[in-house]
Amino acid sequence: MKRVIYLILGMALIVSCQKEDENGDLGGFWKLMQIEDTATDSIITTRDKDLFWSIQLNLMTTTNGGKGRFQHTGDSLYVQMIHVPMDAKSLGLYNPKNERFGVLHLDRNGMVLQSKDATLTFRKF
Repeated sequence: MKRVIYLILGMALIVSCQKEDENGDLGGFWKLMQIEDTATDSIITTRDKDLFWSIQLNLMTTTNGGKGRFQHTGDSLYVQMIHVPMDAKSLGLYNPKNERFGVLHLDRNGMVLQSKDATLTFRKF
């Protein structure tokens, strides 16, 4: 009987120590499908490229080695990259040290973000 109690207590400790991702639909692995560049008024299709944002807890990583933090507040997503990759613009990060995106659409399948420089379309992977 004592072993059962210790087992239950041990399981409760393990479960209570795990951090839970509170990002809702934002959390996960996002494939960048398209960039609409407002400065050049052009559309860059990225479907055939492996360009991803990964969002977990309050951390964001990109497929090209970028690492940063983000804050999702209401209809805004603030991104601050700590390690900025050389080709950050190819991931839609025109101002990676301090970027604000308006969240135009977000659900469990897709996301559309808009900054002053571009509109990014993502698909959840």
